[in-house]
Amino acid sequence: MKTRFISAVVLLPTVIAIIVIGNWPYTLLIGVATLLACVEYIQMLKRKGYTLAWPAVWGFNLLWLADAVGGDGQWLAPGMAGLTLLTAGWLLYRRQRHPEIAAPTAEWALTLAGGMYLGIGGAYLLRMRTLPDGLWWTLTALPVVWVSESVAYFVGRRWGRHKMSPTISPGKSWEGYAGEVISGALTGWLCGWLWPAVTQRSLSPTPGKGFLLGLVIATLTTAGDFFVSVIKREVGVKDTGTLIPGHGGMFDRIDSLLWTGFVTWAFVTLLT
Repeated sequence: MKTRFISAVVLLPTVIAIIVIGNWPYTLLIGVATLLACVEYIQMLKRKGYTLAWPAVWGFNLLWLADAVGGDGQWLAPGMAGLTLLTAGWLLYRRQRHPEIAAPTAEWALTLAGGMYLGIGGAYLLRMRTLPDGLWWTLTALPVVWVSESVAYFVGRRWGRHKMSPTISPGKSWEGYAGEVISGALTGWLCGWLWPAVTQRSLSPTPGKGFLLGLVIATLTTAGDFFVSVIKREVGVKDTGTLIPGHGGMFDRIDSLLWTGFVTWAFVTLLT
C-alpha cells in the first residue's frame, strides 16, 4: 500500500500538469499510455498462446487517436478498411506458414478488437479535452475516477462482504461499489463548485452538472475495470504488467479511464 501511495504522489502532479497544458503534451500522454497498454495486451494474450500482429494493434490504436486530433472522420473509414484487410492478409500468411496454429481467426479478431478498444477509449479522452471548457470537464471527470476508485478500494477492504461478481473480479464488493458511486458523485459536485470559484468566471461545469457527471461516471466506468479483469482471469495474471509500482500495468491504470472519456463527451454533448 505504501508503494501504491508513493507512485500516486509522484505521477499525479505530472499528469495534472499535462492536462492543464493540453495540446501536444496531452496528446502525447494519451498516445504513450494507450500504446503501452497495447503492448501489455499483446503480451497477456501471448500467455494464452495467441500471437497477435502488434503493428496492426498499434495501427488501429493510432488511427483512432489521429482521427480525434484532426481527422474529423475522413481518415477513419479508409484507415479501418485498409488495416482490416491487411490484418486478414496477415492471417492468411500465418496460416500458410504455420498450419499447426489452433485458432488463427481468434488471433485475427483479437488483433482488431484490442487496437480498436484502446484506440476508441484514447480518442475520446482526447475529444473530452477539446470540448467547450474541456479543461474543466477533464479536471472534473478524471478526479472522479481517481477518488472514487480509491474510496472503493479502501471501503471494500474494510467493509466489503458481498461480492459483486466473484467469477470476474473476486475483490470487488457491493460495499466498495456503493462507496465508489457516492464518492464519485460528491467529487463531481465539489469540482463543479471549485473550478468556477477558482477561476472567478462562469463555466460549463456547475455543482449540479458535476454531481450528475460524477454519479454517471462512477456508476458506469467500473465496467471498464471488469472488462480488463475478464482478460486477466482468462490468461491467468493478476496485473496487466509491472510498469507502475503498486498499481500494476498501464492497462490496469487506464481501464476505467477508457470509458470515462466517452461517457464525459456524451454527457456534455447531450447537455449542450
